[in-house]
Amino acid sequence: METVASRIYSSIKEQIIDGRYAPGARITEQNIAAEFNSSRTPVREAMRQLVADGFALFKPNSGTVVRHWTAEQMRQIFDLRALIESEIAGHAAQRMRRSDVDALVELQDGIEANGVDLSPENTVRIGRLNRDFHNLVARASQNERLVSMLVAAIEVPIVQQTFRRYNAAQLARSFGHHRELIEAFRANDDAWAKCVMGSHIHSAKQTLIGAKPHDSH
Repeated sequence: METVASRIYSSIKEQIIDGRYAPGARITEQNIAAEFNSSRTPVREAMRQLVADGFALFKPNSGTVVRHWTAEQMRQIFDLRALIESEIAGHAAQRMRRSDVDALVELQDGIEANGVDLSPENTVRIGRLNRDFHNLVARASQNERLVSMLVAAIEVPIVQQTFRRYNAAQLARSFGHHRELIEAFRANDDAWAKCVMGSHIHSAKQTLIGAKPHDSH
């Protein structure tokens, strides 16, 4: 059963991922309690969990703030993700059912529904569907140990915000990676799937570290 604290945690976490709370932004108990019509106790519990999971930091003179990631930290996160998720893709290719492939096609059709529209609304929408795509691949791998390692590596806001940094060509390339992954899964080719997933993650890393957010005006 969902508690008030877990509901607050989930909501604030999604707002951080979606960019409504920018890196360095303060998260105050008073504002959150007012937003959720809640007492301070579950708010404190939710904020402690956000800090524990790497979404926020507690600073003695500033309170709780959204975490900012350095370029080197981001590089390490993506390098680790590339190692783990490539292995997961290889396992998934060996175990992928036809229904899983069909579900990936449906998700990718949804991801590409608005083309390379770079508006904040569309990039948030794409980001959520992209998580569903990668989660489905992880489940299909049937490798619980690798999946638990992946969750620890990717469940950080900087990874989820990647699509806000893409330009049209980079977004189209990401779409192409997903389509090629689907073909590798359809062929049950583990080596192909591992290579494409590695390229996909390293491409995202370079986009995030080397580029500034696109102008959405």
